[in-house]
Amino acid sequence: MALQEQDIHPRSDDQSKPDRITVRSLILGLITAVLMAYTGNLLEMVLHAGSLVKSSYPVALILWFCIWVMINMVIGVVHRPWMLTRIELLVIFGAIWIAGMMPGVGWMGYLIGALPAPYFFATPENRWAELFFDQLPMWAFPNPTPEIMDRFYFGLHEGEAIPWNAWVMPVWWWFSGALALMAAGYFVICIFHRQWVDAERLTYPLVQFPEDLVEGFDEGRVIPNILKKPVFWYGFAWTCGIILWNVINFWYSNIPRIDLFDNVNVKAMHFARNFPPFYARILPPVIGLGYLCSLDLLFSFWFFGVLALVKVGTINRTGLTIGLEGQPSKAGEIIALESHGAMTVLVIWSLWLARRHIKTVWSQALRGERGDGPIPYRFAVVGLACCASYACNFLMNLGMSFGMAVGQLTLMFVAYFAAVKFIAASGFGYLFPVWTKGGSFLKIVTGTVRMTTGDLIATRLADTSVLFGGTRFQTIQMIPHHLKAMDRVVQGRGLVSIVIFAGFVLSFIVSAGTIIYYCYVESALFLRSWTLWEGPHGIFGGIATSLAETEKTVFDLQKMGMWLFGGAEAAVLAILRSRFAWWPFHPLGLAFQYTTGPRYYALSIFLVWAAKLIILRAGGPRLYEKAKPFFIGTVVGYCIGIGIGMVIDLIWFPGEGHGFHNF
Repeated sequence: MALQEQDIHPRSDDQSKPDRITVRSLILGLITAVLMAYTGNLLEMVLHAGSLVKSSYPVALILWFCIWVMINMVIGVVHRPWMLTRIELLVIFGAIWIAGMMPGVGWMGYLIGALPAPYFFATPENRWAELFFDQLPMWAFPNPTPEIMDRFYFGLHEGEAIPWNAWVMPVWWWFSGALALMAAGYFVICIFHRQWVDAERLTYPLVQFPEDLVEGFDEGRVIPNILKKPVFWYGFAWTCGIILWNVINFWYSNIPRIDLFDNVNVKAMHFARNFPPFYARILPPVIGLGYLCSLDLLFSFWFFGVLALVKVGTINRTGLTIGLEGQPSKAGEIIALESHGAMTVLVIWSLWLARRHIKTVWSQALRGERGDGPIPYRFAVVGLACCASYACNFLMNLGMSFGMAVGQLTLMFVAYFAAVKFIAASGFGYLFPVWTKGGSFLKIVTGTVRMTTGDLIATRLADTSVLFGGTRFQTIQMIPHHLKAMDRVVQGRGLVSIVIFAGFVLSFIVSAGTIIYYCYVESALFLRSWTLWEGPHGIFGGIATSLAETEKTVFDLQKMGMWLFGGAEAAVLAILRSRFAWWPFHPLGLAFQYTTGPRYYALSIFLVWAAKLIILRAGGPRLYEKAKPFFIGTVVGYCIGIGIGMVIDLIWFPGEGHGFHNF
């Protein structure tokens, strides 16, 4: 009854808190980020309770934010003036988004696992020492002594201490390179922020989600508005209920499981020989968050995703290849070339649309005017130049030539820009760009004949998840959402950027330190993490394979032609969309057609597209708004169910996790 009375009589306007970032929200956000970074690595790599880092909008983020919503409700019951405001909760949301991306397979497991690996796993059979040890940048790896290497993999002897000093410098250098990339991304996003918000009016669905969960707190309500709607609990019940039903099977195996949410490994459906499988994968976060995405994007994702399967299968069946003799590209590479060309044109098209804004930014930067961006444009332009220069120098110190470093950075800009902008536009967290770092594209199209040994080594190191993560790149995908959420802030705007950089630094330190600690205490081999064993073998085995090849590849006009063809397709689709409002095909679907998201989740995307289409046709915007809590509840129920399941795993099945969440 007390809760109902508080909700009936919210605090008056003069009692409401203004939109401002407080120091307490910054501190709480960073503390939570530290806890996430520690527990994320602990749960995945030590306790084997599963990984919650599979997308750019990880389940760990949603779960921890839901915990904070519940904490705020408890605070409201105990002492309402202490409740966190909407903006304070969104500050916490931004900080934990950064931390949610780093643990284990997100990034840090690959980085720490790779540093001692070349010396420990080198054998006469794999010829690593013979092929590339003399060219390996020694400053980027710990000293190969038994006290450092052997203890890392086999554990410390009794009475020995962890050799932290041996790790400080190599980890610092990799951190500095990643920080330069993150900061460069931050400055680019600050430059384009007003263009995306005001001119192009991106919808930012991934900001809508947490805002809907906290709506009502600023009016003094103890319970968020969405939790009072029965339709929210219908969505919550069906996803959380399925997970908790399956938990019963842990003790009573005669009770059948509901395998609706099982991962792609058991959801593959083969329709024809040489055709890729279609994955009948149902993933509630894709369905729930996809409801906030526009219909044309949803349609393009599943349509081009299915079409890509047909194209790959047809190419495989016909035996078609492109490329010069001795360096052919088969089906997967052909589609990747087409997609990369389309993605590049999308970025060029975006820059063209923003040409007036870019001109304004440049003129204001030259004159030293503040501008309307999150930070002064002069600071953004100078900061971008400095960070890009440092990143280029970092790649050159890894072994790249200047031309290769510039080429790789340019391709990284294309991939990151496309992913960041269109995640903000679509809300699709599984939007992973093809050839994210660009190294594979350079080798396939331009050839390796002019690449030095240093180029090949550095390209491989930079192209993998060691530097700034892999397809799940770090932090920059949250920046446009964080800036959008903070647009209404009137006090404490200086803390907006501090959240990003402090969250990145603290999450990195805690994640790296946690993995190093447990590898020495428990032994890396005992942890049985893929990032500590198979991952490093793939990275350095790939270097050895590249260097051992006696026949170098050359520039291939046929492959470049396929890349240009993909770009031309995207250009035509973009022009048609600009001319005809009814045109249903978005070039974004083509650019990401055979990547993880559309390939694994075409069925989930189709289902939410069909549901949203029916809802809009039947009841228009009013019914859309009424149904929205169901889809938000679908996501929340799934994440809460996973959280409960992992707690059960830790209590009753420690070290034998059931893997509640995967691709």
